[in-house]
Amino acid sequence: MIITEQKAFAELLSLLERHQSVFVVGCGVCATTWRTGGEPEVKALLSELSAAGKQSTGWTITAEACCDARLTRRILKQSSTALKITDAIVVMACGAGTQTVASLVELPVYPGLNTIGLSQIQSLSLALERCRLCGDCMLAETAGICPVARCPKGLMNGPCGGYQDGKCEVDRTQDCAWVLIYERLQTLGQEARLAIISEPKDWSRMRSPRVADKKAAQLAAKE
Repeated sequence: MIITEQKAFAELLSLLERHQSVFVVGCGVCATTWRTGGEPEVKALLSELSAAGKQSTGWTITAEACCDARLTRRILKQSSTALKITDAIVVMACGAGTQTVASLVELPVYPGLNTIGLSQIQSLSLALERCRLCGDCMLAETAGICPVARCPKGLMNGPCGGYQDGKCEVDRTQDCAWVLIYERLQTLGQEARLAIISEPKDWSRMRSPRVADKKAAQLAAKE
């Protein structure tokens, strides 16, 4: 199971500063089980957003894991009318779930949670890494595509000088993460974000073993 914690509301509100109408997606598996992104948490967030002057266009909880693109695509299609009048989507799921939603819509997608831990899964025959569980999600700055997980060099600012024809110099069969980020930012009309220089990541937040303290996380989210 993937362990998550809610982002501080002030941080989330700052991410949504330029958006008025918001749609919220919760995860029906890990985040629901861990009580960070199930129905009660989604409704609580919508209430907070409303109190802060944001308009809710709707919400949904994926029946299965939010990171399952097949099922999430179906869920989002059911909400297509609401998404047409939506400025931004907040995803209360892990980094993989947030990126799954981002890959299925042409809207700004923001993480409502930080991903801090991952349990073992034994039944999948193929998995594509999309989240390194860094504990400090930066998907808001990179258009829902994680350079920490998808760039072999973990570059915080890119692309490097080695990419060629949109492919990574470490593995020419793989798309360059920063080219993907640029293309998506361009689609969203947010390419100016590339001019923002990201600070080096605080890798101490990945030091093991880590402790998931729900009470402490809940208190931090209220600050």
